[in-house]
Amino acid sequence: MDSACAKTGSHDAMMKLHSNMKTAKDCTLGCVKAGSQYVLYDASTKTVYQFDDQKKPEQFAGKNVTVTGSLDPASKTIHVTNVKAASDRA
Repeated sequence: MDSACAKTGSHDAMMKLHSNMKTAKDCTLGCVKAGSQYVLYDASTKTVYQFDDQKKPEQFAGKNVTVTGSLDPASKTIHVTNVKAASDRA
């Protein structure tokens, strides 16, 4: 997700404001281009985690992912080792 939409936990409001943003990916890429950062949003805890690496998450914009790395709990920053698409849950 992007840091702008993570504030509300959804892309819905931003996508309503911008008709060119049709998907979560479109929204995430558009918001990052406008100055937001890639973040990991945990919907179950409504927690936002910053990424120390803004390049690795780019190809997964708007998708569910699994992130490997170490967490700095004080700053809620993940030092990213790897990002991959999350497996579908049944």
